Amino acid sequence: MKLKLLTAAASAALMMAPMAAQADGHDHDDKGWYLRGNAGYGFHTDVDHSGIITGDSQSKGSIPVSLGFGYDLGNAWRLELDGTTFWSDLGSINNSVATRSTLRTNSLMLNAIYDFEDFGNWEPYVGAGLGKMRATASSQASGFFNPTTGVFNTNPVCSTRASCTVRDKDNAWAWQLLAGVGYDISDRLTWDTQYRFQKSFEDLGFNGTTVDGFSPNLTTANGEMFMEDVGAHMLMTGLRYKLGKPTPKVTCWDGSMVKMIGDCPVQPKIITCWDGSSFEEGSGGTCPDRRVITCWDGSSYQEGSGGTCPPERQTFVCWDDSVVYDTIDNCPTETRSGLTTGALCANQYRQEIIYYEFDKGQSPETRSTINRILDVGDFCNVDTIRVVGHTDTSGAASYNLALSQRRAKDARDELVRQGINPTVISSEGKGETEPFVPTGDGVKEQLNRRTEVLITLSEVGAIVN
Repeated sequence: MKLKLLTAAASAALMMAPMAAQADGHDHDDKGWYLRGNAGYGFHTDVDHSGIITGDSQSKGSIPVSLGFGYDLGNAWRLELDGTTFWSDLGSINNSVATRSTLRTNSLMLNAIYDFEDFGNWEPYVGAGLGKMRATASSQASGFFNPTTGVFNTNPVCSTRASCTVRDKDNAWAWQLLAGVGYDISDRLTWDTQYRFQKSFEDLGFNGTTVDGFSPNLTTANGEMFMEDVGAHMLMTGLRYKLGKPTPKVTCWDGSMVKMIGDCPVQPKIITCWDGSSFEEGSGGTCPDRRVITCWDGSSYQEGSGGTCPPERQTFVCWDDSVVYDTIDNCPTETRSGLTTGALCANQYRQEIIYYEFDKGQSPETRSTINRILDVGDFCNVDTIRVVGHTDTSGAASYNLALSQRRAKDARDELVRQGINPTVISSEGKGETEPFVPTGDGVKEQLNRRTEVLITLSEVGAIVN
C-alpha cells in the first residue's frame, strides 16, 4: 500500500510539469555550480534477514534527507555528487514477539541528470546514480520466559538460540534512479521535487552475538546476519541554488531569451503581395494572381500594378461621314462651292446619325445633324423621314427601350421645330436590339448609343446648281 501511495505521489508531481508549463523565456542552459537540499518521505523495501537472525520485516515510513553539489554542463546535462541519509524502523521480524529491527542507509553517489528544457519555468528531469551505500543495522531477537509453563523459550527467529543481537555496519556498491521536476523561482533559485529508488548491488552482512542457557551458565557465540535486497523509495522536495553570476540574457524577436543575440532563432522573411496580403517565406504561401483589366480602347493592365484605362472618348460622325473624337467641332468645315444637286440627290435615301453620351436622352449634336437634313431639303424633295433611336447593351432591356424612344422623340421634335412637316416624320425606339457594333450584354459602346435619321427622297437627279 505504501509503495502505491508513493508511486501515485511521484506521478502527480511529474505530471504537474507539462500541465503548468508557461513559456516566459527563461533560459536553462547556464553553465555553473549549484547546491541542492531535499527532504521528504520514504521507506526501505521489505528486508529479508538470514544468518543468526532469520525472517522478513517491513519498513515503516520515515524522513530521508539529501544534499547535492553539482555542475550544470549547459547542454541539458548535469553531474551531481549526492549524499543521502535515511533511517527507518523495520518493526518486528516475522511478526515474532521480542523482536525488533532498524536500518539506516547513508549513500554517496555520482548522478548524471538530463533536464527537459521545453516547458518554460518548469523543468522535468530524469537521472541515474552510482556509488557507495553504508548501512547500519540494529536487530534483536530475545528469548522469553513463559510463566504458565515455567519454561524459558528461545526466540524462533534466532536460529534455535535463546537470543540474538546485531549492531554493526557494512558497505556495498549501490545504484539509484531519479525522476523529478524543477521550477525556476528566479535565475538562481529552483524549487526541486524528485522521486528516487535506491538499491544495493549485493547483500549486506553484519556481525552479532547469540546467547543460550540460563544464568549463571550462559554461553555466547559470535555470528553474522545478512540483509538481502536492501533498497529504498523516497519522495523529496527542496531547493537548488546556482552559484556564481548568472549569464546576462537578451530578448529575441519572438520574445524568447538567450545568452547572446546570435543564439536567437532566424526571423523568417515576410513577403508582401501586390494586394497588401503577406506570408512568411518558406511557409508555402503564395501571392494571389493579378486579374487582367481590359479597357474600352482594347488596352489592358494587371490589377494592382498602378495602371489605369485612358478616359473614354466620345465619338461623332461628321457631315461627310468621317468620325471624330471629343467634340463635333473637330469635323471638317462643310463647303458648297461648286456643289451640284447630284452630290446631294443622286441617291433616293440619305442617312444621318446622332450620337449620345452614356444614359443621355439628348445630344449636343442633334441641332447640327438636323441642319444638314434641312440642307438636303433645300436641294432635294423629301418624301418621308424615319427617326429610329438605339442604345448600347448596358442596363436593363426595358429601360434601354424607353431611353431609345426618348432619343428618337428628341430628334423628331427638333425636326418639327426647324420647320419639317410632322406628317412626313415617323419615330420609334429599338432599345438595344439592333446594335451597330455587336457586343455582349452589359457593354458600354459609343457607336451603339445613336439615333438614325433615314431620309427618303421623292425625286433624284443631278441638276446643276
